Amino acid sequence: MSGKPELVNPDMSEGISPQNSKDHDPEKTLTGKLAETNKFSDQIPHSLLEELAPNGEGEYILDKINSMTTEEALAIITESLKFHSDDWNFPTAMRTRMQRLVDRSEKEYGEFYERDLRIDAVMMRYSSPYAGVRAVADPTDDDKVPIETIRAYFLGISWAVIGTFMATFFNSRFPSISLSGSVIQILLYPCAKLLQWILPDWGITIFGTRHSLNPGPWTFKEQMFATITYNIAIYTTNSYGMILVQKMDIFYGLKFINYGYQLMLTLFVQLMGMGFAGYLRRFSVYPVKALWPTVLPIIAMNRALTRPEVKENIYGWTISRYKFFYICTISMAVYYWLPGYLFTALSTFNWMTWIAPENLTLAILTGSSLGLGLFNPITTFDWNIATSSYAALAQPWFSTCTMWFSAWIGAAVILGIYYKNQNYTAYLPINSSSAFANDGKPYRVQNVIVNNKLDENLYQQYSPPFYSAGYILTVGANFAFYPVYFLYIMVNQWTTVGRAYVDFYKGLRHGKGNYEGAMDVHSRLMAKYPEVPDWWFLFILVAAIVVSVIFLSIYPLDTPVWLVFLMIGINIIFAVPLSLLSATTGTNLGLGSLIQVLTGYLLPGNPNAFLFAQTLGSWALAGYGDNYVQDQKMAHYVKIPPRAVFRSQIGTIIITCFVAVSTQNFIMENVKGLCEPTQPSRFTCAGDGHPLYASSLMWGLLGSEKMFGALYPMFKWCFLMGTLIALVFLAGQGWGPKYLPPLRERIRARLSPKTFGVLDRTVFRLIGSLLWLNPILIIQGVQHWAPSNLSYKTPGFILGFIFMYLLPKYRLAWWEKYNYVLSASLTAGVAVSALVMFFAVGYNPVKLDWWGNRVSYAGVDGTGRAILEIPERGYFGPEKGGFP
Repeated sequence: MSGKPELVNPDMSEGISPQNSKDHDPEKTLTGKLAETNKFSDQIPHSLLEELAPNGEGEYILDKINSMTTEEALAIITESLKFHSDDWNFPTAMRTRMQRLVDRSEKEYGEFYERDLRIDAVMMRYSSPYAGVRAVADPTDDDKVPIETIRAYFLGISWAVIGTFMATFFNSRFPSISLSGSVIQILLYPCAKLLQWILPDWGITIFGTRHSLNPGPWTFKEQMFATITYNIAIYTTNSYGMILVQKMDIFYGLKFINYGYQLMLTLFVQLMGMGFAGYLRRFSVYPVKALWPTVLPIIAMNRALTRPEVKENIYGWTISRYKFFYICTISMAVYYWLPGYLFTALSTFNWMTWIAPENLTLAILTGSSLGLGLFNPITTFDWNIATSSYAALAQPWFSTCTMWFSAWIGAAVILGIYYKNQNYTAYLPINSSSAFANDGKPYRVQNVIVNNKLDENLYQQYSPPFYSAGYILTVGANFAFYPVYFLYIMVNQWTTVGRAYVDFYKGLRHGKGNYEGAMDVHSRLMAKYPEVPDWWFLFILVAAIVVSVIFLSIYPLDTPVWLVFLMIGINIIFAVPLSLLSATTGTNLGLGSLIQVLTGYLLPGNPNAFLFAQTLGSWALAGYGDNYVQDQKMAHYVKIPPRAVFRSQIGTIIITCFVAVSTQNFIMENVKGLCEPTQPSRFTCAGDGHPLYASSLMWGLLGSEKMFGALYPMFKWCFLMGTLIALVFLAGQGWGPKYLPPLRERIRARLSPKTFGVLDRTVFRLIGSLLWLNPILIIQGVQHWAPSNLSYKTPGFILGFIFMYLLPKYRLAWWEKYNYVLSASLTAGVAVSALVMFFAVGYNPVKLDWWGNRVSYAGVDGTGRAILEIPERGYFGPEKGGFP
């Protein structure tokens, strides 16, 4: 590192500083502005160029900088400031610098005014303002590269079959395991290289295009196409929860659930979601602000595998991405045997409860199983658990940080509910996703139903369902979430949403293209590929609706056909802001709670109708539609034609539905103790079966009128609370910047310095937080409990702070090259190791009994204890015969 200071504006780029330069070459740093040349690129240090062009496109970027005029650059920056004014992900330092460039003259700004002006304008027009996107997405495209090849289809579909089996197989495990798109490359790429080596160059020519078994070297676009083809596999579990709850004896135990029922349900759920995606794509694929941070690790991994790298030194690191990936993957695959099997206390590292294993209060506060996981800074050494709540190496830091701190608010509410014994919660575990009877045991719905309907006499002799404090908080916060996210996004992001609605109408009415008038380079490059017509998606949606109507007619679900159209209508209204939320924050939440309430009011006492509405309305339409547009955004970044993606996904859906249903049957018939809390391989259904079952009792069996009226009347106020929260934040962020500074100065003039100092540090700081906090993320943080707790969140918070805040700020070049590769490799290692482990020692359990595998569950934290004992009469709550 040279001792010379770099003449770089300290605001030039987030994280650009002498400490953050990599492989700094003082000869490449300009020591003063060169008056004799108009090549502005000569003023750009080597370290800065590597951050602006992290994938070797430096010559392209420099050419654009040199050829841009001052007037053009000012126009681009002015337009961009307006367009990105409501963009949560836009770099703060870049926004501040751009505003200075527009507001100040060259003399006021400094000697690098012309350079900085062109750099920012080029980033906006010919690259990307987001460092994560620049790290993985090229600003150029070669449309001659093979993409939709026979071998890409073969590998994509083959691994989709395997991935569907994996996703379905581990769906009932908590936390679940799947081969995500960022993982599959470890297996897909070697297979592709093998086919490249052994397949002959045989082919046929169709419509002037030759299709060969082996068109040459395996390309980056083929790799991405096969990955996107594969991605459809992990979404075929959407209907599994409904099937599990209906078929398993521990839940409803319905005997008419057969293979045909499962296949028909799975097929039309998937196709209806894909058809609905044609509506969502204009809102969350084409807008540049629809960032989709969770797809960036997948693209990064594919780049590492298929693109040759120039050897470079980044803070002493010279290893290639490809080699780095395999070293990390193999290391994790070996290491995961420790927390996964040999020393499971490393996975559930509730070490604070080991101090006093029988102390119930300690277990409630700090425990990882029974309790809330508070005050424990090190809760796990298991990568799967550490990243189960937050995508720590992909999710924006502001998102992770806001949700983690908000989770503490949720913990305080849970403790208040529990220790006040609100709704008899003190007789139950504090944070469980299960439903309980009034004797503290799991609720058995078979005791209160006849012909799939609630029998009032049986119900009065048995029990209402009761829920833990954690689950009550989760449900209540879910209800508050809907008015918050709908109002906040529709108002805050109306520029983007409104334009998308107009474009959607013009596309249907006048055939307007999705890329017309696009400013960003990726949309302009994609404009040369034929789009998927809207009527293709509409046809699939109509066909799926027809199949769903037939389904309801031939199976005894007692569910009216109009429920299908109601679910579609709800999603047309609410799915747009929800999809935009996923695209901008990396978080995802379905429409489940809203649909619960509506179904509970319209069809009370009908759990099958409730389950159908949940599966179709929450997961098939908004959920799967989101997944499709996420893959389409990935194709957008890597320049894969939309029609190629459409064709691959349609075929893969049909094939993988058969695989999913067959795997479902295998799991339900062969895994011993499935959905039992003590299942040795963690197939406890805590993440899917039990929460869905609990919800079906609350809203499907009892109905919304009972739930809101007599059992849990506080729930109905949560909608009002959410509305008020949204209005407060909208008012604060809309009017605050205009009215707060003058008000603050008037108060300063009237108060003593000491009194004003106290207000400035407390009240004004709290009010000021409204100007940047996102209320949607606050509510999401509050509600993400039962069965999760802070033990699943704290590791992700720590990892996010390191990898999504510190490293981008101080080691941006390292982060751009290795961060997403590290995320993909560690997840790959866990998936491979867990699969081998299950079939080696889990399927026919080989128990390893020693202290390190007993200690986490030896005390109170491993039980379902409550702070109050069941009364002597044998049950708590209202008298039998007088249940609400």
